[in-house]
Amino acid sequence: MIPDNTTNKCCLCDGTSFKKIPFRYAFKGRFLDGQKCSSCGLISIFPRPSDDEIEEMYSDDYFTVADKNTHHAKTDYISDIQKVDYTDQIKYIRQFAQTGNFLEVGCAAGSFLNQLRNNGFNVTGVELSTFAAEYGKKNYGIDIINKPFDDVLLGKELQENGFDIIMMGDVLEHFTDPAKAMELSCKLLKKGGKLITHVPGTLNLISSRLAFAWYRLSGKQKTMNIPPYHLTEFFPGTLRKMFLKTGFASAEIIQKTKHPRTIPLRHSKIENFVKLTTQYPNFFITKIFGIYGDRITGIGTK
Repeated sequence: MIPDNTTNKCCLCDGTSFKKIPFRYAFKGRFLDGQKCSSCGLISIFPRPSDDEIEEMYSDDYFTVADKNTHHAKTDYISDIQKVDYTDQIKYIRQFAQTGNFLEVGCAAGSFLNQLRNNGFNVTGVELSTFAAEYGKKNYGIDIINKPFDDVLLGKELQENGFDIIMMGDVLEHFTDPAKAMELSCKLLKKGGKLITHVPGTLNLISSRLAFAWYRLSGKQKTMNIPPYHLTEFFPGTLRKMFLKTGFASAEIIQKTKHPRTIPLRHSKIENFVKLTTQYPNFFITKIFGIYGDRITGIGTK
């Protein structure tokens, strides 16, 4: 389906007034601009790619190709999941429930669901990539729904008030309308159930704030020559607003940031230098005060 790309509308506040930020993707012969809602501050990409283009972005290569210069690490995703120890993640989930019905949206190949199931949870996954969903079904025997996460699933594959915990790990930023995904999650949760979201907050970093200030003053644009995987960019405040707008009774927001030794350096020498030198104070400011984090966790309670 081709989206309406003539008028942008904020999925968080329904605003129609936007300010372009100096960040864009070059994609299939056109520019997709970062636009900040004048009313609530949510940043989204416009015009948006079509549903077919999005599905194409998450083809087999997304999971099987290693490319540290784009979205991948030094090894491919399928190789990585063979080595992951999920002990800490399972311990974290058990803060909220010892057992119960668990749904992971954007579950990829289902490796985390497999471990949760082995630890007593009833698990279900939703995954857009046919390759990943089939891999999970074949290798783990996981119930993975290979469809978009939208209201069409409600009352069919997924039942209202059916889950104790729903998790979206680095998924929400990939939706064209993340507010609708959160609203559907709220419907699917039992009363008191939790939606756990992990989103990147790269633009929340000190280095990003300095870079954007420089781009504005110089009149330049930061152009990314990779597919537009992130269609929405979150700050802690906009993530909290989205939880409360979509039916959740409360929302807890936690910020963390990566240690400077672990950050990827993929840009020019000057950009990498600024990023690395500002990451050291950023790391300690985030650790002490809980601000300027590039890893944002949101926990919504229905």
